[in-house]
Amino acid sequence: MKDKRPEWRIILDTLEKLDVVLLNRILRRMIYYLFKLNVKEISELIMKLEPAKIHGETVISNDSIYSNMPNPKIDIKTLRQFTEKVFQIAGDNIKDGEISEQINIWLSQERSRFLSIAFEDENISLSEAKDTLNRFMKIPKGELFISPDDFVNLRVLLIRRFLSSNLNYINVAKHFILVKDFNRIIMNIIGPSNGIGKLGGKSAGLILGHEIIESEKNNIDELKDIKVPKSWYITTGTIMDFVHFNALEEITSLKYLDTEEIRAGYPYLKQLFKNSFFPQEIIEQLDNLLKSIGNKPIIVRSSSLLEDSFDAPFSGKYKSLFLANNGSPEEKLNALLDAIAEIYASIFGPDPIEYRKEKGLIDFQEKMGILIQEVVGKRIGKYFFPTFAGVAFSNNEFRWSPRIKREDGVVRMVAGLGTRAVDRVGDDYPFLASPGQPGLRVNISYEDRIKYTQKNIDVINIESNEFETVSADSIIKQYGNMIPGIEQIISIDSGDHLSPPVGVLWDPEESEFAITFENLTDNKNFLKKIRKILEVLTKAFKNPVDVEFASDGQNLFILQCRPQIRIANFDSVSIPENLDKEKVLIRSDKFITSGSVTDIEYIVFVRPEEYNDLKNEKDMKKVAQIISQLNKKLGKKNFILIGPGRWGSRGDIKLGVPVTYSDIFNTAMLIELAYKKDGYTPELSFGTHFFQDLVESNIKYLPLYPDESGSLFKREKLDNVPNRLSDFVPSDQAMEKTVMVIDTNDLKKGSLFSVLMDENINKAVGFLT
Repeated sequence: MKDKRPEWRIILDTLEKLDVVLLNRILRRMIYYLFKLNVKEISELIMKLEPAKIHGETVISNDSIYSNMPNPKIDIKTLRQFTEKVFQIAGDNIKDGEISEQINIWLSQERSRFLSIAFEDENISLSEAKDTLNRFMKIPKGELFISPDDFVNLRVLLIRRFLSSNLNYINVAKHFILVKDFNRIIMNIIGPSNGIGKLGGKSAGLILGHEIIESEKNNIDELKDIKVPKSWYITTGTIMDFVHFNALEEITSLKYLDTEEIRAGYPYLKQLFKNSFFPQEIIEQLDNLLKSIGNKPIIVRSSSLLEDSFDAPFSGKYKSLFLANNGSPEEKLNALLDAIAEIYASIFGPDPIEYRKEKGLIDFQEKMGILIQEVVGKRIGKYFFPTFAGVAFSNNEFRWSPRIKREDGVVRMVAGLGTRAVDRVGDDYPFLASPGQPGLRVNISYEDRIKYTQKNIDVINIESNEFETVSADSIIKQYGNMIPGIEQIISIDSGDHLSPPVGVLWDPEESEFAITFENLTDNKNFLKKIRKILEVLTKAFKNPVDVEFASDGQNLFILQCRPQIRIANFDSVSIPENLDKEKVLIRSDKFITSGSVTDIEYIVFVRPEEYNDLKNEKDMKKVAQIISQLNKKLGKKNFILIGPGRWGSRGDIKLGVPVTYSDIFNTAMLIELAYKKDGYTPELSFGTHFFQDLVESNIKYLPLYPDESGSLFKREKLDNVPNRLSDFVPSDQAMEKTVMVIDTNDLKKGSLFSVLMDENINKAVGFLT
């Protein structure tokens, strides 16, 4: 006899006998479905699960009577009657065919539920995660039914497992990184099969930035050709296997040592790591990676759990190392293992540990992931390098014109590898521009445009397997016609003016030129593209961003994407008009960013001529060591630094004191002196890791040009007071000539020192109070 019950009723009756848990899930979905259809009876039924209480003649709602005590428990018989009533309401308001269709869809959705169940456990092993995701992706598209809410939940679970548990990150990433994206990502993950590590902050930032841009490519023309280099990811769990494999567990307590102790032991620690061993499982995976890459150069980049976060991006704190990736398979593998070990060791370097202490992160168990990328560029002769590379910021915190607004952003570019764009280097200058104000150049005159240009290029020497710095003049004269897009970044120097190279009429060997980037930026298309990238990422991140990029002369590649730390206290500062001239020690009207430091007790002054006269690098490094000791002794934000040239530069340390973040983090301000006669003309440092350290630590920065009109530096006032250096650190006569510690009370009894900077009127003043 034919069963006359509707199909959906037969399914429910079967579930009631065989799988009550699944029946309850179908019930919940039906309740939500009836709500969406605005079926009045379902609301009335639900209210019966929240019983009110009669008190006299007054009915007291559940919210008030049970607010501080458990709700009454409904017996199982009543709950079964509730189930029956829900489906009775469905039968009364919806056609049988529609109910059956919905229940079949929900049952189909249950087929993929294993994925969410597996990833609910954040500690699911890498091998199980890969197998589970692969099983999910093999479900035929026509048989895959997942509700939008379930898809969001799946994305969040996968993001939390592989990328980040940070809620700020998840709140953004869940809208852009899809489940299918993880299927692609997981194919390039390296790690212990039973490991549970994530990919680390740098990898997570790059993946998110890439997916945000991909989501807008069909809507925004400027994004259509943006690419990301081939990338592989070593999990943060791999370093834990490395540590256990080599019995290095005791090193985790090194972070609690004094900074000077950490600094002293770090060189040995690096060698200890570099002479340790990797588990065979990891070696085999890396060997397979290198076989797939071939002979293309690679960069091995840090990607720790804390790196590139919304709160502390760790700019430049950990290592990133270039490899020519040339030689026998064994040589290439050993070079890669050596680079990874050195990056692992960088977790325990003095700079990142001091940075973590400052950010209150020292007790966090930092774990290092690794991002391996093919280097963007082309082989030119024996060298490999991109045509140009750089870094771009949504917010410009160091503006060279009052017409430039903070939100106009800034881009900092160099020819060749981007290392010279993010590090402060010798006597070289990157190109700076504002995407929001492309017509406002930093240097206007012909003389300045020639003087403040890039003179050297960072490259990878394929033949020697070395990272090298070579003369821009020599490499362009020798290989100019082979460098794709070279005409975009150089200008021909005719002796009194600059002009773009013209096709076949330009002979690199016979021409004089300068790296100006003017031909790339004058047509506005490139800066328009950078501005659009920054706008799209800033909107998605709900935060300004910092983006690294490189170009092979044809395509633009995004290498890194992270939140940009906002500068603190950038509101305009009111400078009093009638300051006592005798009390004013400093005035400036060039490159001013709003901010103030007040009630400073000590000025640490590195005397320019004396620093320049130091006979060797050892003495110059000793100055940096003294600054580091004073940083510890003088107290937080109780002193400012004044000295010559570019502090924190890579390269010729004669151009500035060779300090790092851990040497200066306590200071309230750094004032760099740019005496023209000594050749100390600081570049605009914005965009370097060193400048980012100042911004993140709320250390104010002022370049001071004493020889220029509009500037004032009363050097004689500082020279003619007692040097208190020996009160704080042991010193010899030579160092006391070079480094002064000035008590502001000696400048004028009962005085402190303050600096006020107002970017709106482009003025700064430092005075005794």
